[in-house]
Amino acid sequence: MAFRLDPAALARQRRLNRLHSALLLLSLSGLAGWTGLLVGGPEGLAFGAGLVLAFLLLSPMPGDALFRHAFGAVRLSPTQAPDLLALLAALARRAGLPRPPALYLIPSPMLQAMAAGSREAPVIAVTLGLLRSLPPRELAAVLAHEVAHIRHGDLRVLRLATAAATLTRAMAGIGALLLLVLLPALWASGMAPSPLALLLLMAAPILSDLLTLSLSRRREFLADAGAVELTGDVEALAEALARLWRLQGDDWERLASRAPRWLRWFRTHPTVRDRIAALRGMATPVRAPWPEADLIAITPGALPWSLGGHHPAQRLARRWLL
Repeated sequence: MAFRLDPAALARQRRLNRLHSALLLLSLSGLAGWTGLLVGGPEGLAFGAGLVLAFLLLSPMPGDALFRHAFGAVRLSPTQAPDLLALLAALARRAGLPRPPALYLIPSPMLQAMAAGSREAPVIAVTLGLLRSLPPRELAAVLAHEVAHIRHGDLRVLRLATAAATLTRAMAGIGALLLLVLLPALWASGMAPSPLALLLLMAAPILSDLLTLSLSRRREFLADAGAVELTGDVEALAEALARLWRLQGDDWERLASRAPRWLRWFRTHPTVRDRIAALRGMATPVRAPWPEADLIAITPGALPWSLGGHHPAQRLARRWLL
């Protein structure tokens, strides 16, 4: 059975993903603000807001430096990978990016793709294992997914979420330390804090981490929808995800098969099954597959690298980065 993009379903999925992301960010910000207010009053709230603002004003490491130093990646030139770079340029134009992403190759057999940087300085990295494993149509869908991350500003969104979660943990830690020091005096004076407030203060760091992880999963759904919007090819991304699962698997999903369902709350990405179901929800079945003219066709050129040795940080890379 082939599937054709349903524009109305795609629009609904994008609206739902954006709404969920906004609600999660609002919840994270509210939790951080409540923790700061509980621990330090209005001054604590203002201090925490200042810390978050300072964190956001600090420029993150540029994506190209991140990939070079953390993964030993090499930037691909138009001579080495003309078709891949032409594809990225086409996707960037469709996404309205001011410039095409720079493309880096990570000499690793793992099957991964990653995006970094911003709309103004986008960077995408792929592993040699991914290039060797995916046919052109599916590779185009995976690259479109990474372009969609850049288009949606996911790095900025997740930095904001991380800042709010870090503030929550810091304020909760300060609050716990103050309670250890002052609780005897508070009990003696009859000013002991509310048990509910204490419970919420202890639970705030865990709640903030769970909200951040939920936001990360929601942005993956949004990037999947964005990839479909850029290529118009629902089935290519679904087939790519299924192929990656068959070839490499997913450590979390193997664990989830023998563990309680709530362990999914600690995932950075949705399960492959959930992602494929969401993709199929944006399509309608048709009898014939998409005509070739509707697809982005590429033929990756031969690359001069062999796998050889691996950068030490590659051993720390996770399998669910796509």
